[in-house]
Amino acid sequence: MKPVHLSVGKLNIDILVKADRVPDPDHPTYTDILEILPGGAATNYAMAASRLGHSSKILARVSRNPIVKTIMSLLADGGVGLEYVHEMEGPTNSTLIFIRDDGKVSMIRKQGVSMTITAEDVKQLFGLFDVIHFASVSPNVVVRDPNARWVSYDPGPFAGELKELPQLDVIFLNEAEFSRLNVSDLKAKYVAVKMGSKGAMVIGENERCTAKALKVKAVDTTGAGDVFDAAFNVAIMEGWDLKDALAFAVVASGLKVTRLGGISSPTLEETLSVMKAQNVELSCE
Repeated sequence: MKPVHLSVGKLNIDILVKADRVPDPDHPTYTDILEILPGGAATNYAMAASRLGHSSKILARVSRNPIVKTIMSLLADGGVGLEYVHEMEGPTNSTLIFIRDDGKVSMIRKQGVSMTITAEDVKQLFGLFDVIHFASVSPNVVVRDPNARWVSYDPGPFAGELKELPQLDVIFLNEAEFSRLNVSDLKAKYVAVKMGSKGAMVIGENERCTAKALKVKAVDTTGAGDVFDAAFNVAIMEGWDLKDALAFAVVASGLKVTRLGGISSPTLEETLSVMKAQNVELSCE
């Protein structure tokens, strides 16, 4: 039976526009990219886990909004379970994403009802999932399900607040977040550090593995870190060793940046094919 992942966090409306700058007043400009898609770290993770061959569901709160209903159908079509997505009155979480020519992005966020998820909401689902991943939520939401095989956390904007966390299997950080923290203070079996075009590394109690990134032409880096998280967790659940799990995650996230939108993660077949064709430069010590 496939491992089942619960992704805890936000289901956003992402508005993507290709633009290197905001036009001056009264000087409209044109673009070849202006899309409305599902977004949010938890959403990106869930879609990636599904496309990489596992089952996934989202725990999130969304506003009663016809656009939200439309984008949720895209997730359902991608195999993501939505039975724990709860509608409520309130503002919609949405993000305006400016995509630069080099694929890098700038974001303007509007907070909404997705920020109201609590640890009690998660506890009600204890015992149902093999993997629980907390994505860009407050540390106050993060709890350890004693029945789960693997619990992970990517704090995102909450990386500066990592206090009193339960014991975790892996904490995912970007390079800037990692530079501000003391690894010994983090209660996790592994700390995974995503370094963009430089690659990634994973630090365990007795080993450290580093991998270089794929050489690709970046189209949109939105969600690449979430795809990395999902791919790493999928590989670990499949029983892969640390080195192969890191290589798998680097390839999956590298393929993601060649595509538009945070949910445009590669399939298992695509990722394995590229892994076979391109040896990831990787070392462990």
